[in-house]
Amino acid sequence: MAQSVVYADLKFAAGPPSTVPDDDDSPYENVPLGPVTAEPSPGGSSLAGRWTRRWSLPTALLAASLLLLLLLLVAVVALGASYWQVTHSLQDTSREHAAEQGRLSQELRAREQSLEQTQLELALAREELQRAWHEYNITQMELESRNAELGHTQQELAVLQEEMQVVQGKLNISESTVSSLRACVNTDCCPWGWVLYKSKCLYISLTKKTWQESQQDCTERSAQLLVQ
Repeated sequence: MAQSVVYADLKFAAGPPSTVPDDDDSPYENVPLGPVTAEPSPGGSSLAGRWTRRWSLPTALLAASLLLLLLLLVAVVALGASYWQVTHSLQDTSREHAAEQGRLSQELRAREQSLEQTQLELALAREELQRAWHEYNITQMELESRNAELGHTQQELAVLQEEMQVVQGKLNISESTVSSLRACVNTDCCPWGWVLYKSKCLYISLTKKTWQESQQDCTERSAQLLVQ
């Protein structure tokens, strides 16, 4: 637009009109130079007014261009300020994000270390539990074996108690027999070598013999073999 204005100024500042006609599509009108009179034109305007009006058009365009340029400059400044604010905000957000990411990374590493420690403790606890379970199984087997031995011992003890009762009964019988034998010996109621037992004289052989040999011995002693 500034170039057009300069071109217009140059064209209006030219000398006398040329004999060569201008193009019909020219945006400017060539006015022939001549003496300027002070008389007003029939339309009420002079040539000076026409020149003033023609010179005011480029000035208005220049002012509009300057205003538009100023508006564009203000818009660029506003956009630059907005861009700077957005960039600054993005940088702050990026720094905050980096700090938060670093904090989360540290927390994650701490939790991973805690998890590894917990897993190690859990593995040790499992090993201890397995060892305790193995010892418990061994102890349980030993306890069952001891219980079986105790049951067998109790059975043997019951048998021994029964045998002891039998022996005790025989001992009581022997004591009563000895008592009667002593009484008989003191009274001399039986032959020599014989003992009195329940009003009968008994001969107790010191040698072990069969039943037939004992029967024969009793017959020779004029006695009968004692039958319980």
